[in-house]
Amino acid sequence: MKALTKHRELILQDLKERNDHPTAKMVFESVRDKADKISFATVYNSLEYLVEHKLVNKLNIESESVRYDAFLDDHSHLICNSCGIVLDVPALTLSANTDWKAMGFVADHVDIVVSGTCASCHSH
Repeated sequence: MKALTKHRELILQDLKERNDHPTAKMVFESVRDKADKISFATVYNSLEYLVEHKLVNKLNIESESVRYDAFLDDHSHLICNSCGIVLDVPALTLSANTDWKAMGFVADHVDIVVSGTCASCHSH
């Protein structure tokens, strides 16, 4: 892999400093004042590059926009249906007895996403 460009480094650093699983638009809004002449297209393409090179995960969760996550350790996500917050939690596991072969499937990666209501929204 070639060295990261200044923009890609800036975007990766921004992602590592946050835990809100931002959309491309959120990342753009965060970095546009930190970089000369950075466009939304540059941010989007840089995020896709970082995903392609396994420096960032793309979360395909039930959301209006794709979200990005620079926390690469194994973990799961809780999504609030009310406010949209995405929370990291230690990796949730399926039953040890899950028989993928019986389902005619070979699992390479399991990503558990739980939707519901966060404590903050539930208390209102």
